[in-house]
Amino acid sequence: MAKILGIGNAVLDTLLTVDHFPEENEELRAQQKKQLVGGNINNSLYVLSQLGHQCAICTSVAADQEAKQLLSGIKARNIDTKHVQTFIKGRTPHSFVTLNQHNGSRTIVHYRDLPEVGFDFFAKIEIEEYDWLHFEGRNMEHLPGMLNIAKTFLDQQPISLEIEKPREGIEALFSQANLLIVSHHYAKAKGFTDGEALLSSIRELAPQTNLVCTWGENGAWFCTPGGEIRHQKAETVDLIIDTLGAGDTFNAGLIHSLHATGNLQEAVAFASQLAAKKIRQQGLDDILSEKNADRPLANIKQVTNAKATVVESLDGTSIVLIKYETGIKAYENNCPHQNVPLNEAYKIDVNPFEKTMKCSVHDAFFNIEDGLCVEGPCWNESLKSLPIRVDDQGDIYLLGDR
Repeated sequence: MAKILGIGNAVLDTLLTVDHFPEENEELRAQQKKQLVGGNINNSLYVLSQLGHQCAICTSVAADQEAKQLLSGIKARNIDTKHVQTFIKGRTPHSFVTLNQHNGSRTIVHYRDLPEVGFDFFAKIEIEEYDWLHFEGRNMEHLPGMLNIAKTFLDQQPISLEIEKPREGIEALFSQANLLIVSHHYAKAKGFTDGEALLSSIRELAPQTNLVCTWGENGAWFCTPGGEIRHQKAETVDLIIDTLGAGDTFNAGLIHSLHATGNLQEAVAFASQLAAKKIRQQGLDDILSEKNADRPLANIKQVTNAKATVVESLDGTSIVLIKYETGIKAYENNCPHQNVPLNEAYKIDVNPFEKTMKCSVHDAFFNIEDGLCVEGPCWNESLKSLPIRVDDQGDIYLLGDR
């Protein structure tokens, strides 16, 4: 186990799951809404915490009500928040994420109106007590000074630096890190078409640094100081559930394995496997669990608009599947009136003309389209909608373990 300090941004994420990416001016109903904590450093530390490390975050927060929610979420991830700088002016950073349940892709809109961690604040941290420091390659006003302090006061502790996007002057900091992790977004912005070309170009800037360039489904390229550039294939993922946080998971796996073995090739292989595991599930919870969503709930041939099909998920949750127009709707089999299954007394009655389902206990009627109760004792309450994906063979999968 290592003590790891991550320096970067923490944000609140609002995650909306949709059945397709919206077109411009389209009005679209989300299948599910979640609010959770996020940010590259925050996510990587959460995975590292699950891998058994003692993690702390150095970040900035606002003084608004949402900041309390953000800090509470970070602490719930078992991440120490004693190095958090609070600013009176500004709002809690927020990211709005649209998750396409059809292919697992995510589109993000960021909002930030808050200063980043200052040099003077960071300089007061006793960084010598940590075994590893991991920086986001941003905050160019203060990052050079922070890295300079770290290189000055740390003897053996490694420093890793994540380069996600081009920023003016960032290349001058490459040699300050023991491990440089560069994304394909940076590489493409600089005109490179693969990681080998990028690493060949930048290795002279950081001749004593372990270099890694990640390229999503195309794998990762890496090289040790003075070593040849090698390629690690990405693990094949037949069912993509959620790509949000896959890069952060890769970074965590890389740090974990490098700290344990010191072997870059083994670390890149482990990180690739861990990132693939994350893509197969929704979110970052229980990243080490062997549970997955590879077992289908049913096949589309078993589901009609005239009958509710009740199935069970991997974790034992009862789910109602029913066809609506050209798609499939999935709801938790639980009536909000008295929290009993819709088929508790007898089968779920479906009216294909009114497009409703009826609870068998107290005759509550629910719209098939959105799960809203339109008649009965729980009027205006709703069934809980569950995100699903239908593959090319018609198999229906729940998006991640719940």
